[in-house]
Amino acid sequence: MKAILFPFGPSDSSTRLPHDFPELDWTVAASLEDVARAVPGTAIYVTSNRTCTPEVGEILRRDGQALRWMHFVSAGIDNGLAMGIPAGVIVTNAAGVRAGNVSEHALLLLLALMRGLPGMMACQRDHDWLRADMTKRVTSIEDAVVCVIGRGPVGRELTRKLKAINARTIAVSRTIDSDGIVEQVFPRERLRDALAISDAVAICTSGDDTSHHMFGATEFAAMKRSAVIVNVARGSIIDEAALIAALSDGRIAGAGLDVAETEPMAAANPLWNMPNVIVTPHIAGQGSTGFAGQRKLFGENLARLRDGRPMLNECKMPART
Repeated sequence: MKAILFPFGPSDSSTRLPHDFPELDWTVAASLEDVARAVPGTAIYVTSNRTCTPEVGEILRRDGQALRWMHFVSAGIDNGLAMGIPAGVIVTNAAGVRAGNVSEHALLLLLALMRGLPGMMACQRDHDWLRADMTKRVTSIEDAVVCVIGRGPVGRELTRKLKAINARTIAVSRTIDSDGIVEQVFPRERLRDALAISDAVAICTSGDDTSHHMFGATEFAAMKRSAVIVNVARGSIIDEAALIAALSDGRIAGAGLDVAETEPMAAANPLWNMPNVIVTPHIAGQGSTGFAGQRKLFGENLARLRDGRPMLNECKMPART
């Protein structure tokens, strides 16, 4: 069975897949030309969301009649959907492979904001020992109500970590069944009710049409003025102009952002210089390669593909119009 891996640098752990699955006839493509040459007759296409372009989509739709399975080594597939995936191809992603890393980063941002780290770093930079002033800005995550948006692998791992440090967690989700960890699960239609009682918000849901600008002016107005928000999911979930306005006007206390509406974030973006904002460059999933999980997931799904069984992490494709 033919497979394509495109495109990954030599330091990317995904390049080890051909070594670990030598029973496949691999092409490690370095260019669009390589993909175009290899696609005819290929059944498996392994890629990442960040490498999906309209040009790639055109090649796959034109020459990928033999494609059966497209696997994303990323959790996100929005660029893949935008480029156009050939009809009938099974699509899977790596959601959950790096849930530990991403949830750890979300917790880092929550703690940093609630403990007033941006202000303390400013004091250190200016050599100011403003103990009394800093004391007023410090809050504790213990007994705080943290609203986790999304109950996928990252959201569930974050709620587990939050419970371990005695935070009170609630959730907003399309599925409202309780898992025994969160105190209450709100449907998305009651998002503002959940925000009104939250001391902090962590966005962990997927970025799609249903979550685009899920947070706008009305949602920020529903939050406590003392509340902070963290986003480790997709920048499109937050209306960035509304966030900037809410931060500038003091309608919320702070934000921790690992993602932005446009990446890289423009140098002129006001969020860079706001004293109540922490920006990290979309690195929440880093810290370990996650390759052991990738290899296990790929191997299991390869066996399922051969047997005609349902795939793990299969992504629902939008209906074609």
